Amino acid sequence: MAYHIALYLHILGAFGLIAAIMVEAISLRGLRGATGGDDARMWLGISRGIVMRLAPASLGLILLSGLYMMATSWGPRGWILAALASLVLLALIGAFGTGLRMARVGPAIGGAPGPLSDELRGKLRDPILPTSLLIRSAIVLAIALLMTVKPSGLASLIIIVLAVGIGLLAGQLTGRSRHEYAAAIG
Repeated sequence: MAYHIALYLHILGAFGLIAAIMVEAISLRGLRGATGGDDARMWLGISRGIVMRLAPASLGLILLSGLYMMATSWGPRGWILAALASLVLLALIGAFGTGLRMARVGPAIGGAPGPLSDELRGKLRDPILPTSLLIRSAIVLAIALLMTVKPSGLASLIIIVLAVGIGLLAGQLTGRSRHEYAAAIG
């Protein structure tokens, strides 16, 4: 019975992590389109208010329940170790790719009355922000694949590396298509 409760909590944590990523994606889109301080503060408040609580809580729930299941049922299998390492990578990319940038932008938005400056709008349109989000999304999907298929350690590592590569490529294509579109319209 304890295993099933741990599995339920593990899945619940995964749902929470996916929800946090979706809220971040919607908020990032709103922030990138904001032209005034009020709009930017609203989107930042939504993002930081929900994501900063939900993502760590979800990661903690995933880790605790996953470690319990590994200790009591599975043992240190290759796919489990790759998933654990990927969760650490996910947190690092979120902290350094998004967290630090948003920590710098937040106070500037808080003090921005009226229209946002070009400099601040440029920081909100930093291509690292969507790239970080896309890489983390790809890692989450790859971890779900590992949990479903349970491949060998080497295959798990390849899956995670491919996911990071796909996320990077998607981030580059997203940034490039916006840049090319902006250049085409003047």
